[in-house]
Amino acid sequence: MEHVESLFDEQREALASVATASERRGHLRKLWDAVLHHEQALIEALFADLGKPREEVHLHEIYPLKKEIKYALRHLRGWMAPRPAATSLAMIGTQAYVEANPKGHVLMISPWNFPVILTLRPLVSALAAGNRVIIKPSENTPETSKVLAAIVSQALTQDRAAVVIGGPEVSAFLTTLPFHHICFTGGTDNGKKVMKAAAENLASITLELGGKSPAVVDSTANLSDASRRLAWGKCLNNGQVCIAPDYALVEESITQDFIQGVKDRFAEMYGPDEVSQLHSKQRSQMVNEYHFQRVVGLIEDALAKGATLAHGGIWDAQTRRIAPTILQNVSVDMKVMNEEIFGPVLPIISWRKSTEIQDIVNACPHPLAMYFFSNQKSQIAKWMQSMPSGTTGINEVVLQVATPNLPFGGIQTSGMGRMGGIDGFEEFSNMRSVLRQTSRFNVLPLTFPPFNRFSLFVARTVQRWL
Repeated sequence: MEHVESLFDEQREALASVATASERRGHLRKLWDAVLHHEQALIEALFADLGKPREEVHLHEIYPLKKEIKYALRHLRGWMAPRPAATSLAMIGTQAYVEANPKGHVLMISPWNFPVILTLRPLVSALAAGNRVIIKPSENTPETSKVLAAIVSQALTQDRAAVVIGGPEVSAFLTTLPFHHICFTGGTDNGKKVMKAAAENLASITLELGGKSPAVVDSTANLSDASRRLAWGKCLNNGQVCIAPDYALVEESITQDFIQGVKDRFAEMYGPDEVSQLHSKQRSQMVNEYHFQRVVGLIEDALAKGATLAHGGIWDAQTRRIAPTILQNVSVDMKVMNEEIFGPVLPIISWRKSTEIQDIVNACPHPLAMYFFSNQKSQIAKWMQSMPSGTTGINEVVLQVATPNLPFGGIQTSGMGRMGGIDGFEEFSNMRSVLRQTSRFNVLPLTFPPFNRFSLFVARTVQRWL
């Protein structure tokens, strides 16, 4: 690990030099140029690692990254500008403001499911905030990690940002180093380990984890629209999406119509039958054998415990592909309801009374996202108040993450901290409060000891101004 320590020390020595707004904008423009230069290489790497269709790479990896860079370039000077803060009458003669300072030295550990956007999007925020960054991409997408390393090395000097390639042992070693901030995207169990390691150095931390993201569908919803969006959201990247709709809670009176709608959408997108959908090149494959077997195990466990197969339930071990699958008559004691699925499997639970929904959601891990398909605004408001989540989509899925104006992040076991736009900038900044004395006339000296009757008069007068 000597080269890692050497890189860490090099960046640490460079911290004294804080990048100006112009320099930060230059870093972002160079990152943009490097991504453009390596666009074809990214497409080929993501196909090699995940079987991702070219169009999906453009739509869900490269396009949102470009949008994030463009947004940061447009707003950076405003983000960096001191923000005035009001003062009370008792503080007459002073000026208050808040300024953003870089956290300093940042470690980023990124995941394999969207290895481009989930690596480079936080890098955009960190660079905008003026930090120096070491990036550890996932070992599960080796070809993409190589391209990411080439992009970062082309765009930025090593003392500004660099990629370190390796396995879990490299990640573990990096988390022992005294970084000022750690940004981790991945599973909850590994997130806990990272948080413990960060505590040893009192590093601040951003955790983007997982969780079971429910989709609630009631009888007032537009079924055609709901089934189309949920079918797409469940199979995007073959279900390997942290904010994918994990399971559906469907009002009993419309359950069969909803299932048929989802099946019809599967047929439209991936082929007329389960076999053609299994082998469709419009979907990615499972990232590795472990995750393939894990998802297959969830299906088998559910069926063994009484769930029924409404669609799919076939797979190909050689290609690590699983057909889009719908499970009905699912109960909360099944593994599929106690683990984040991260695959193209949609469990469905029917409900009659809206109060049933809260019990089911609260029995599962905290959701990173929650989706409501309904035309009852008052009912949606009640559900949102009783069932917290990191993000929420109303009659929509997934797209909340693609909006730079919206903060993105989880709650409790699904994460902490926020990313994207100004929230990402602030996540990688220390927001320093500043109070400047601007006048020789001020109240404060009147409060200095030794105290007397006049001091008491001043104290009481000041309190009346509150």
